[in-house]
Amino acid sequence: LEGHWAPKEGSGQGLAHCLHQEGLAGPLRWLENCLKRTAGDREEDGVSHPVPLVPLSEENEDAMEDRRFQALLRQLGLRPPTSEQETFWRIPAALTPQQLRRAAASISYHGPDPPGSHLELLEPSQGPQGPSPELAPAAPCSQDEEEDEDPQPLGRRKRIRRVEEEEED
Repeated sequence: LEGHWAPKEGSGQGLAHCLHQEGLAGPLRWLENCLKRTAGDREEDGVSHPVPLVPLSEENEDAMEDRRFQALLRQLGLRPPTSEQETFWRIPAALTPQQLRRAAASISYHGPDPPGSHLELLEPSQGPQGPSPELAPAAPCSQDEEEDEDPQPLGRRKRIRRVEEEEED
């Protein structure tokens, strides 16, 4: 059975709150966005495969090495690297989009920001009222996603420029 393990509703909430209070709001937001993005991808593609959590910022990298952040990852059903060939934690293929969204919601922070937190710099008057990916400096869950999304639009723009240059000649 693939879905033998499922994160309990709200699992990770208490630990996420503590980590948020300790200044890990940025990595928690990154993790939340990774879970949501993976849920969306799985719904769109209809296919599930393990997704590596690739921390592209030093802040996220440090969090991934934090013992309590790792405990949170385990509570959410994510798995640590299984061999010496794997470097990154993974979102298992067995987790459904619904389970991923529940996990993301359980670590989402809905309260006043502690003084000096990262969110306070983005929103001085109030904390987040819900998910706002535009404000979150989210790194992709894996390098592959970043490479897949960016080259297409850039490639199109370059072709358009070349066509315009040829017309001028």
